Amino acid sequence: REQLELDAKASGLVVQSVDEKSQAFEKGLRAGDIITEAGQEPVIQISDFEARIAAAKEAGRKSLLLLVRRAGDPRFVALGLADN
Repeated sequence: REQLELDAKASGLVVQSVDEKSQAFEKGLRAGDIITEAGQEPVIQISDFEARIAAAKEAGRKSLLLLVRRAGDPRFVALGLADN
């Protein structure tokens, strides 16, 4: 968090890297972004994020809506869910 100059109070998952050939990159997700919500639920640990993905797949959803902050500015990113 220090390296990215993030507020110590900031919660969420910091994106470490994004494959430039991935859907996430195409949708605008970048290293340093902070994912604060997935499926309209807060995510603090990677296990939270994995649980939101599993719940969305179990519900038959084809995508998962993320709330992402970059430089303090919020934006929504809808990522498709793989079938596997």
